[in-house]
Amino acid sequence: MNDKKKYLSKLTRILTREEMGRFLVDTDSLIDTGYKYLESEEFKKAFIIFSMIIRINGIDPDSLNGLGVALCELGRLKTSKTVLEKTVELYPDDAITLANIAGVYWDEGEIEKAIYYYSRSLDYDQSITETHLNLINLYYEQGCLFNAYIACLNLLNIFPDNIQAKETRDDLIIDLGICIY
Repeated sequence: MNDKKKYLSKLTRILTREEMGRFLVDTDSLIDTGYKYLESEEFKKAFIIFSMIIRINGIDPDSLNGLGVALCELGRLKTSKTVLEKTVELYPDDAITLANIAGVYWDEGEIEKAIYYYSRSLDYDQSITETHLNLINLYYEQGCLFNAYIACLNLLNIFPDNIQAKETRDDLIIDLGICIY
């Protein structure tokens, strides 16, 4: 119990009064706050919040993913990779976890693993546009234009009105044409 009080005390130094009030009523709101800090590039605050969530509420894929992303953004790739690999073990069918570990592998230059995990992520949830775009960009960076094109068509089959996907498709058609010429 003393540990929980200690962590709650730490949280009061980080969170606004409104955020702390929401947390005391709904502990899941703290996860949203952690992700808000990630989006605003306040990675150290996000790291602290996700660490506290895990200590107070235990583990779940959302808090572990947040912790892994925060660590990655803080430049601690090895630790991030360890957290996300453990998260994949615990939640092997969580599409966001799979996409996050793919991003870390991509950052580390482990391209085959990145492709594998982005593809697995899409097997579980094809509705995450960012995962599709990351896979397309990964293929493109590797010079696998045809694979990038196919991945782009897959995205357009799901989201036919996605402007970024249409523009990417058009660019890939031009790049493929240049390669043939």
